[in-house]
Amino acid sequence: MYQGRQAAFTQVQDRRYGTRLPEAPTSMLSATTDRQRRITLPPVPESAKAAREFTTATLRNWHLDPLISDAVLIASELVTNAINHGSQHGHPEPVELTWSYQVSRLICVITDRGAEPPVPSPADPDAESGHGLQIVGALAAAWGWTMLGTGEKAVWAALHLP
Repeated sequence: MYQGRQAAFTQVQDRRYGTRLPEAPTSMLSATTDRQRRITLPPVPESAKAAREFTTATLRNWHLDPLISDAVLIASELVTNAINHGSQHGHPEPVELTWSYQVSRLICVITDRGAEPPVPSPADPDAESGHGLQIVGALAAAWGWTMLGTGEKAVWAALHLP
């Protein structure tokens, strides 16, 4: 498939299982490098808004304003999918949103505890939901998913830099 998947997998695995930097006591934000930003979001509908705000602030900080509208929509759709479909045995769990600013692309990675791969719904223009992965596919240069371990997966989307 797309070679970015392995790169995204390696980075997520290294951050998730390596030495973690301490979290700010009054924030869900995790301290990361200048080119990676991460937030842990609770499994509630309001997390989609928090993902949009976090994405906007991150991309503005990196001076990537031309990508904000697409990146916000991608993050919102992937976080919503992770919250709705990314838990095991019906127990909602937090999801993690990570933005990685690489040499030629910007990568959004969402990790959750779901064991099932994301599956795009059949195109139905009259449906009120089920368009998230179609939207991500239309906006991203590439997207995919990988299992990180037993019952944990990462869904990623890459955008070309302007």
